[in-house]
Amino acid sequence: MTKMRFLSRKIIKFSFDFSVSAIEKFYDMKPYNQKVEKLRELPKGTLGNDIAKILDENKVKLIPNYESHDLKHVLLNYGMNAEDEIRMQAFMLGNGNYTFPCIAILTFGTILLPGMWSTFYKDYKRGKNAKPISSWSIDKYAEIETNLLRYELSIQNQSKW
Repeated sequence: MTKMRFLSRKIIKFSFDFSVSAIEKFYDMKPYNQKVEKLRELPKGTLGNDIAKILDENKVKLIPNYESHDLKHVLLNYGMNAEDEIRMQAFMLGNGNYTFPCIAILTFGTILLPGMWSTFYKDYKRGKNAKPISSWSIDKYAEIETNLLRYELSIQNQSKW
């Protein structure tokens, strides 16, 4: 890995970590922690249990107002690292999510990781070809099997976590 790519990843990781810690300071995290406890109790293979699992594996919490974000990590099978975060935003932009955070993160990522432009474009096209998911919520889909949801959305299982 080149020094530039290493530095870019560090900048992206710092930005995400800073944003998350700022959000956590302004919210009562107790209801979100309780929600994750309930998700852990769901059967293995359900979207809810898989969300709790990825949060635990990455030592992160459910973030207020971004709960569906973690749903998308699991559903789309993108990891919780700098590159996969940006890849997921490319997918979501292709899927019709024209929000400021989505566009800002993708723009930031394309500037800092120019060597990944073709990958981001493939993810964008993947999002274009999938059914819209921007309105999906944990509450609505937590008890459904993750693989069934992926099949119904015609989402190819291509990344890792």
